Amino acid sequence: MSDFWIWMYGTLFFVLRYGLIAGCLYGVFYAGRKKEMWSRKIQSKWPSGIQIKSEIFYSLITLIIYGLGIWLFLYWVKNGKTRMYANIDDFGTLYFISSIVVMIVLHDTYFYWTHRLIHHKWIFKYVHLTHHRFSNPTPWAAFAFHPLEAIISMGIIPIILFLIPFHHWALFVFITFLTVYNAIIHLGFKIPYITSGEIQNTGEDHNLHHQGVAGNYGLYFNFWDKVMGTYCKQ
Repeated sequence: MSDFWIWMYGTLFFVLRYGLIAGCLYGVFYAGRKKEMWSRKIQSKWPSGIQIKSEIFYSLITLIIYGLGIWLFLYWVKNGKTRMYANIDDFGTLYFISSIVVMIVLHDTYFYWTHRLIHHKWIFKYVHLTHHRFSNPTPWAAFAFHPLEAIISMGIIPIILFLIPFHHWALFVFITFLTVYNAIIHLGFKIPYITSGEIQNTGEDHNLHHQGVAGNYGLYFNFWDKVMGTYCKQ
């Protein structure tokens, strides 16, 4: 398959994966406004149709930008610049699983510090304000970024590619987990038994951040927030 078609199919897959994950969560929690679901809503206000369309629009822009990154990925792989290995048996199943955990931990660290950076008063209105316009987010807001923020968020990928040996399926699992978790923390609903505020950055934590609280900058965990004194509870 040519690089062009890999890029086309890859970008389409990014979009379909986002649509499936965010769409399923939206369908379960928002469609029909079921009372048993609505009792778990973090903010009682119903997000407008205009907001949801805007969330989808900016998320699609972000995913198209992510798709363009496939060209760089292919170039690096073909020229032996990455640490990708072909067979899981080369490092074993335990390493395969461990590498996904390492990716998540690396990403959480990267996300926390870049997130704090784009909250700086000299940068915020040019980069991160777009995402914060969705103060009552839905899962469709998972990737609703300004293009510059989308580029910054991609920075974790080359760090992984160049830093640790990885199998392409491990990278796939990591990015899919990223998409699912990102949609969950933007869901706008409490999800008992799935998220715990002890170690995780929950939907409640992140929703508080979207409401303007200067804290809760983490993605998966609240480790860096607690270490740096930026963790806030509702």
